[in-house]
Amino acid sequence: MDDFAVIGSGIGGSCSALFLSKKFQTTLYEKASYLGGCASTFKHQKVFYNTGATTFAGYEKDAYMYGFFERHHINFHKKLLPSALTVCINGKKIVRFQEMNAFLDEINPVFYHSKNKDFYTLVQQINKDFFAINDYYYSNASLFEKVKSLASFKTLLMKFYPYFFVNAQSFIQNYFGTIDEKYLDYLDNQLLIVAQARLHEVNFLTAALALSYQFMDNYYIFGGMGSIFDTIAQKLTHIQSNTSIEKITKTSSCFILHTSKNEFKAKNIVLNTSLFDAKSLFTDTKTKEYLNHYASFNKDISAFMVYLQIDTPKTFEHHYQIILDQPIKYTTSNSLFVSFGDKDDERMKQSVTISVHTQTHLSENDQKLEQKMELEDIIKRIVCEHFGLEESRILNAFSATPQTFKRFINRSTVGGIPMRQENFIYRLPSNDSPIKGLYHVGDTTFAAQGWIGVMLGVRNLEKLICV
Repeated sequence: MDDFAVIGSGIGGSCSALFLSKKFQTTLYEKASYLGGCASTFKHQKVFYNTGATTFAGYEKDAYMYGFFERHHINFHKKLLPSALTVCINGKKIVRFQEMNAFLDEINPVFYHSKNKDFYTLVQQINKDFFAINDYYYSNASLFEKVKSLASFKTLLMKFYPYFFVNAQSFIQNYFGTIDEKYLDYLDNQLLIVAQARLHEVNFLTAALALSYQFMDNYYIFGGMGSIFDTIAQKLTHIQSNTSIEKITKTSSCFILHTSKNEFKAKNIVLNTSLFDAKSLFTDTKTKEYLNHYASFNKDISAFMVYLQIDTPKTFEHHYQIILDQPIKYTTSNSLFVSFGDKDDERMKQSVTISVHTQTHLSENDQKLEQKMELEDIIKRIVCEHFGLEESRILNAFSATPQTFKRFINRSTVGGIPMRQENFIYRLPSNDSPIKGLYHVGDTTFAAQGWIGVMLGVRNLEKLICV
């Protein structure tokens, strides 16, 4: 019997299995043949593509993620980028440079405001101050533990009190005095990338952290995001890949993991699956009721993905956001996020990953298939138009709906829990639970999505289990 079974090999699951395996008998279970989940890299007709996550930010000295990777000797080929992405809007471009003055030279010609420098300096400082604080943790194991852990946030609360309880849109409008609606739409779309929410739905602290990721170190990962997980896999002794967990039975002493062929036992479980999908795994009423408690957090947020193989002499930046005047048909957004493989990356150089927000009901049944193909064509046309790319240069194109994600990685929601004001901190699912032996990690638990957010959850889990 294992001490820990980690179910799902996304960012949180793989990294949790890594630290747990140093102290406990631990097995990582993954449905696919490779690790990574939404952050994996897959092969289709001899070309590699990033499944979903394409950005890697916050890997900086003194940051938890950097220290974690150093401690576990996780090495990978990367390139530091001068800018996080290039935003295409109103026929103009804004390069989100890391260096402040370079960025101001980009934003001012498009959205000039006399307070731009002060605003983005504030955002940058909030980011630096926030990630310098590490004395907090978050628990949901019991009411006592929750109150005790919330008390640990006093340093954060004292530092950022003015931003915790003020709506982001109101703060920005008051800060600037007058601000163009197009500028607000630009900021809205920057927030959507990180927080899955809009300015009127979040507090200003959340908005500031989302808007400031451009000022952190952003890297291109050679070989695709999956190359990080390839390195992690080499460090793990016990991995059960190609293993889909069909149900989990809880006994007084352990959990029994049922697959189509075998049963596995573990004293503890770390779920790296979406909490919204995980409840269907359990057979006992108490665990089902606990997980169902978070059903209201599920806003059916997902993504429609288009993957392109291109052959062109043109050189592109690595990440773009295209913001349009109107929402894209069949989606919930007016923007696309487009990531290109590096020209010097033999594995990824012809690869393009494109994403747009949608809802989980965009499926692949017969009635919806025409919509899927129409949306794929719409997105291809937008990309070709914005990048001056001839359609003949597209050698291959295919797409993925929320149901595609459900089939391959066991989840239809993509992007986690929106960081809305009503969800903030004290209502968020923690990385532990009132169910003895049941833990969580990933983008539907504390702290947030993406490498930075999920790794904060890994840090929290490490504190709860190992400290």
